[in-house]
Amino acid sequence: MDFEKKEFYGIVAKAKKQMQITIDQDCNVADTKPDIEKMIQTRGMVKIQETEMMIDRVRMKGEFLFQGLYGTNDTATFLESLEYSLPFEEYVHIDGVLPSDYVKVQYTIDDINTVLINSRKISIRVLLTFSFQITEEIKEEGITAIHDENVSVLKKDIQVTDLIVNKKDLARLKEELILPANKANVYQVLWTQVDIENLQAKIAEHMIEIQGSMQVFILYLGEDAQMPVQYARWEIPVDTQLECYECVPGMIGRIGMSLGGQQLEVRPDEDGEERIISLEVTIDCDIKIYEDHKISYVDDGCSMEKTLIPEYHMFDFETLIGKNQAVMKSGKRFRMEQEPGKLLQVLSVKGSVTVDDVEITEQGLSVEGVWMADVLYLSTEDATPVMNSSYMEPFTFFVETKYLSGNEDYQLDVRVDQMSAVPTEGGEIEIRTAILFDFISFHKTRQRIMTDMKEEALDYEKIRKIPGIVGYVVKEGDTLWSIAKTYFTTVESIREQNEEVSEIKPGDKLLIVKEIGIFQ
Repeated sequence: MDFEKKEFYGIVAKAKKQMQITIDQDCNVADTKPDIEKMIQTRGMVKIQETEMMIDRVRMKGEFLFQGLYGTNDTATFLESLEYSLPFEEYVHIDGVLPSDYVKVQYTIDDINTVLINSRKISIRVLLTFSFQITEEIKEEGITAIHDENVSVLKKDIQVTDLIVNKKDLARLKEELILPANKANVYQVLWTQVDIENLQAKIAEHMIEIQGSMQVFILYLGEDAQMPVQYARWEIPVDTQLECYECVPGMIGRIGMSLGGQQLEVRPDEDGEERIISLEVTIDCDIKIYEDHKISYVDDGCSMEKTLIPEYHMFDFETLIGKNQAVMKSGKRFRMEQEPGKLLQVLSVKGSVTVDDVEITEQGLSVEGVWMADVLYLSTEDATPVMNSSYMEPFTFFVETKYLSGNEDYQLDVRVDQMSAVPTEGGEIEIRTAILFDFISFHKTRQRIMTDMKEEALDYEKIRKIPGIVGYVVKEGDTLWSIAKTYFTTVESIREQNEEVSEIKPGDKLLIVKEIGIFQ
């Protein structure tokens, strides 16, 4: 027999785990930098350099890139910044993990705590939560057609969602920014903050289109000794593309996007003045592209000339049942707990979000968490012209979904899409935030697929025992195909003998005539 085969491919969720790690390290201030008087703002990002899948565990190696802005005892500049790389390596025990599996790692920064040991040394303690999602790649070749005129086949159709693209890529943005005319030339950049807002990805012909906006803020020392601390900000539209040859409009995309590396360089303009900011930013893209379609394959075979013995393997097909992007918008006023000096102007807001619990209900997901905001602002205090205040607010948000009953694989990514801060009357500040909830879910259907079919000689003695003509009462679970195989006939023959019957139900009466063929 000649077969046509198709390779069925899928990514199946295998395990999930969360773990916290603490990085604790003492760091010295570089000799070229002034003493630390007070830490103003800290931040960081995790760079995962390597993940190794092992038996029942995952090895993860990376570094935490720490940045800090601090006040100095130098009355000429007031401010300085520092950077450290804090390496880590962890082994995570996860039952059932194999070297052939895949892992997706996400992290949240729960806390960055700095303690001033002395003016030349600080203790940095970072608490990180890592989420590990383990998946395995499954492949199986199933028979989709049998080329033999003496073989009848039973075909099966199933609606599935195939994973067409599964890769990571980088979208690169390059910009040249010019300082406004009323700003002093740059002497030294102290602090930068780049935020990507309202990011949207759209599948086009052989590419992915990415649109949004980029907010850029720099705090710097100017050449003007009378006004040493300067700042500038820009809002830049994002409109870029990633090549993706497998993509066509109509496919279903889930592109996770997060801010990656940043490089900022100050260059002289035509007059030789340091006024051009050259910026390169990468957006880390986790690309998954799906396509809904119907698969038709052979589920059984029958012949009047030989006994067919099929071989089956079980396979988990996935069907997309829900995809939703929901945005929670909120505004909250906080009382400013200021040190001496009043707020003059908000410089920048750094936002983050942590999910504490997700509860599945019949209508969707109930998500509980906390959003946080670090506000950098100008103060009236001469000794400390730049200050920082931190705020946090718990939230509960409901993401509407359908058909979540427990046999589904769902993924939920939550990120701050936009955050701003506005001073209000009465010594308060209003934090406005938009948090994006990106949800997708799949229903798993386990089906057998035929991978091979063997041939054996007919069992003549067994066939002779089958009555030549029989009246049959349809039972629960019967099909025309199963009845035909039992009584050594064909579906076509049953239909001919029973007024072209197409559907049967329990209790129906059928006349069945055995195919005599070679036994005449």
